Amino acid sequence: MDFNKDEERVLLQNFVRRAIDDPRTTPWEKEFLVSINSNIAGGRDLTDKQKAILDKIKKKCRNVL
Repeated sequence: MDFNKDEERVLLQNFVRRAIDDPRTTPWEKEFLVSINSNIAGGRDLTDKQKAILDKIKKKCRNVL
C-alpha cells in the first residue's frame, strides 16, 4: 500500500505518540520521540540518523504497537 507524504506523517506521529507512552521505552527514547514528534508536526524531514534510531525503537515496540 502506498501512502502520500501527509499520510505517512500522520502514521508516524501516531506511532510516536504510542511509543512515548510505552513502558518499554527508556527516558532517553521518550525525549527523542518528543523531539521527533515536533519535527514531524513542523513538517521537517528526519535525518538518516533519526530514522535509524526510530527504526530501532519501532523494532523494540513492534509486538504491542
